[in-house]
Amino acid sequence: MNVTSRATGAWQHTLDIDVPVAEVDRTLDEVARQVQRRASIPGFRRGKVPLEMVRQQFADRVEQEFLETYVPKIAGEAIEQSRLDPVVTPLVRNLKFSPGMPLQFEVLVDVKPEVEAKDYKGLKAQRETHAIEEDAVERVLTDLLEQSAVYVDLERPAQRGDVVLLDSTRIDANGRRLASSRAKGRRIQLGAPDLLPDLENALLGTEAGQERTVEVNYPADYPAEELAGKPARYVVKIRKIQEKKLRDLDDNLARDVFQLGSLEELRSRVRLNLEGEHRVRMQRELEDSIGEGLLSRNTVELPERWVQWMLERVIADAAGSTEVPEAMRTELVQRYRPGVERSLKRSVLLDAVARQEKLEATDDEVAEEIGRMAQADPRQAARIRARYATAERRETLRDSLRERKALDWLIQAAEIQETAGTSSIVVPAGR
Repeated sequence: MNVTSRATGAWQHTLDIDVPVAEVDRTLDEVARQVQRRASIPGFRRGKVPLEMVRQQFADRVEQEFLETYVPKIAGEAIEQSRLDPVVTPLVRNLKFSPGMPLQFEVLVDVKPEVEAKDYKGLKAQRETHAIEEDAVERVLTDLLEQSAVYVDLERPAQRGDVVLLDSTRIDANGRRLASSRAKGRRIQLGAPDLLPDLENALLGTEAGQERTVEVNYPADYPAEELAGKPARYVVKIRKIQEKKLRDLDDNLARDVFQLGSLEELRSRVRLNLEGEHRVRMQRELEDSIGEGLLSRNTVELPERWVQWMLERVIADAAGSTEVPEAMRTELVQRYRPGVERSLKRSVLLDAVARQEKLEATDDEVAEEIGRMAQADPRQAARIRARYATAERRETLRDSLRERKALDWLIQAAEIQETAGTSSIVVPAGR
């Protein structure tokens, strides 16, 4: 195999690959023997068809399997030989193949930009702190009361104020039930301020065991875009009519539900959790501010195929198992592209800071991070460790830890103005 590398873009290389005839013929012979083991034609048992007949009768299959298995293998070896690290799946193009001739093709390889970060010391940022007010604690306690409510079954038709426990399935214009929309064990509070009137009116008077069809007209500002401004029909099966009873906010609640000694201990735990959430939020806002400051001082050009690849991943995650129509895909690309580009540019610059400041993540640190993730979710511990068993996954995690170190370094080197109420202090760089 002969490989020639040439730059075809700022962060792109094209590999010209030429495989001699002898190597092509040898590999075609290997593929033909693999097909022979599976081949079966009249007059011959499976695996007993003469090789020459396989080459004649199954020529298209042999060539197809050759191209599907051998070309990616050769491309991977050429990329490794050229010491390139692709950020997206390399693109094979201009393939020329004919039995008895050399195999020739190109591989387009986009690599992560390697830039020099500038003016990244002494970035300016603000960090605002707030005391946890007592009413915030009370709101959480109120939510906990709702979550720990007791539901008592009623032997009468549903009235406003009752809770209806039901299963629902959406049906299409032809009355067919859409399995993907099935929901079981939904509790609907009749009289709730955010309950759609059509749904409430349809459920008033229902009894346990009943099944009925409900039509709901969704308002134009309904959060789910696929339903906003449209009617939809559902088949609902009423399981129970219930009364929701809230517990008293007292020591018994703390002991019975949360296994704590007293209501005051529960209040203290809630306050500690709120303070922890506030610290996490402040840290995230500080990191975002530092990242934006870094971006404002540096220009980064991105490989377009990298951007497109990341956009496809983001859209796929947002859509889940739903097929995305082309018109919606165009809209989603426009919506997500700025954020995707900003995220990739930030990653490139943090990588540059780590390289310039000689920040590395050791093997021990990678192992510790895997252990931390496993410990945080004991039920998935085995799956987490298996996920990072490959060298590729561990390198991805190592890159993430390097970026984390670079961000921490930038925060330490930043000029952070901290504000608490009406007072503020400036934290010197390098604190």
